[in-house]
Amino acid sequence: MSKRKMGLLSLSVLMAGTVLGGCTGSSNTAQEPAEATKSGTQEISFLWNGKFSSKIPEVKGYADVEAYKEIQKRANVTLKIQDNDTSNLSQFNIMLASGNYPDIIYVPGAYPGGVAKLVEDGVAIRLNDLIEKHAPNYKKLLDEHPEIKKQVMLDDGTIAKFPQINLDLRRNAWSGTMIRQDWLDKAGLQMPTTIEEWYTALKAFKSTDMNGNGKNDEIPLGDQSGAGSISAFATAYGLLTTFQIHPDTGKVTYGPYDPAFKDFLTTMHKWYQEGLIDSEFAATDKKGFEAKFSNNTVGAYSGTITGINSYKNLMKGSIPEFKLIGVTPPIGPAGKSFSASAQLAQYVPLEGAVVSSQAKDPEAVVKLLDFMISPEGSDLQNWGIEGKSYIVENGKKKFTDEITKNPNYEARVAISRYAYPTSGMVKVMDFDAWASFELQYPEAAEANERWFNADRTLLLPPLLFKGDESQEISKIMSEADTYMKEMLLKFIMGNESLENFENYRGTLKKMNIERAIEIYQAAYDRYQKR
Repeated sequence: MSKRKMGLLSLSVLMAGTVLGGCTGSSNTAQEPAEATKSGTQEISFLWNGKFSSKIPEVKGYADVEAYKEIQKRANVTLKIQDNDTSNLSQFNIMLASGNYPDIIYVPGAYPGGVAKLVEDGVAIRLNDLIEKHAPNYKKLLDEHPEIKKQVMLDDGTIAKFPQINLDLRRNAWSGTMIRQDWLDKAGLQMPTTIEEWYTALKAFKSTDMNGNGKNDEIPLGDQSGAGSISAFATAYGLLTTFQIHPDTGKVTYGPYDPAFKDFLTTMHKWYQEGLIDSEFAATDKKGFEAKFSNNTVGAYSGTITGINSYKNLMKGSIPEFKLIGVTPPIGPAGKSFSASAQLAQYVPLEGAVVSSQAKDPEAVVKLLDFMISPEGSDLQNWGIEGKSYIVENGKKKFTDEITKNPNYEARVAISRYAYPTSGMVKVMDFDAWASFELQYPEAAEANERWFNADRTLLLPPLLFKGDESQEISKIMSEADTYMKEMLLKFIMGNESLENFENYRGTLKKMNIERAIEIYQAAYDRYQKR
C-alpha cells in the first residue's frame, strides 16, 4: 500500500466518530507502551460499526456525547472512534487490506467468518487470560449467565470479543405482526389468534368500508417487496423462511425446503387471489407502503414496534379511534404460536468489539472495555448523566424533562446529547431505558409482551462457521436464497402453479441446499457442546 493511503487510514482511525449491537502467535500483541496525550491519558483508537447520527448540530460525533466524555474521564483514556460504512463494510475492508489496525475493532455481523476468522487470521487476539485478570465485570457477567458465555465464546472455548449484551430478552421483542384494533371493533371481531380467525378478519376488512370513504380501497394485509408480512404467517405451519429448528425432529432444516411449505404457500395464494393481500406488494417499497398506511387503507402488516408509535402520532388527529396493536403469531396446523423473531434467541449478537493484534496496550484496552460493559459504564451509555438526562425516583431511573419535554428536539433527538439507549455498543442494554422510547404507548408495551411470550423453539442461536464453511454457505445461499424468494412471489401471485412445488424443491436440492443444512447442523452441534 502507498504511503499516501497508509497516511489516510491512520488519520481516519484517529477521527472522532461510533456505534452499536484461539490465541494468535503474532508478535504485535505486546508493543510499546500506549501513546499518551498531554494530560497523561492513554489514547485508544476504535473502528466502529456504523455511522454516527445526531440532529443536534453541536453533537458531531461520539466525542461530543456526554456519556462517552464521562467514560473517557473515568477510564482515563482518550477514545478515538471512527465510523464504518455498514452498507458495504468499506472502512472495515480497507482496514483489513492495509494491515494497519486500530486498538479496537467492532466486527460487523455481516463479515464472513466473523470474529473467529479474525482470530484465525491474527487480526484479533484471544482474551481469556486478559479477561480473567483485568475484566472483573465482564467475567462476573459470563460466570453468572452461562447462556451468554455460550454465545460469546468460539467453538474451541476462545473468548475474543466484548459485545452488546441483552440480559432482558424483552428488549429484543421489537418486531411482529400488527392489526388495526379499531377496524376489528367495527367488524365486531376479537384479535385473531389462528389462521382461520385471520382469514375471517381479513375478509371482513375487504368487504366493509372500514375507512368510511365510500370506496372499496381497503388493503386487508399490506406488505412490501420483501414479503415480510406474508412470510410471518409461515410460523403457523411450524416454518420460517430461513434456517431453523424443525419442531418435530429438533434438527436444523431450511423452512422453504420443507414439504409443509407448500401448505403455507397454498393458503397465501388463496388470500392473494381473494384480494386479502395487497396486489401491488411485490413492487411496493418502504415509502410506498407508508403512503398507503397513512391514507388509512391498510388493515394489518408486519414490522417494527416503532410503527405503533409513529402511526398513532400521525393518525390520532384525523382518526381519534385509531389503534394499531401487536398480535401473537397465529396458530395453525403446527399447533403453536411460534415466533419468527431471530433476535429472541440472542443474548449476544454476532457483532462485537475485538482487541486487535496491534493494540499498543491490550491490558489497558481490556480494562476500558470492561468499564464500558460494567453497570457504571452501561448506565452512562443507556441513561447518560444523573441530574441532567435522568433522575432517580423511588429507586427507579427516569429521563428528565430536558429529554422528554425538550422545546427544541423530540425526545429521541434530545437524548443523543447524553446517551444512546436504543442502540447497541459494548454495554449491557437496559430494558427500561429502551422502553422509554420504544414503548411510547400502552399498545406498544402490549405488543412487546405478546411477541416476547411467543414460542421460540424454531429459532436458532447465533452460530459460528469455520472459514471454509462460511465460504461454502455464502456460495450456496447467494443462489438458493435468491431463487427461493423469486419462487415465493411466483407461487403466491399465481405466476407459478403450486403443482410445480416438487420441481422447486428439486432445484433447491441441485443448488446444494441439503449441504447448507448439513453445515448449519454441524455449527449448531458445536454450539450445543460449548
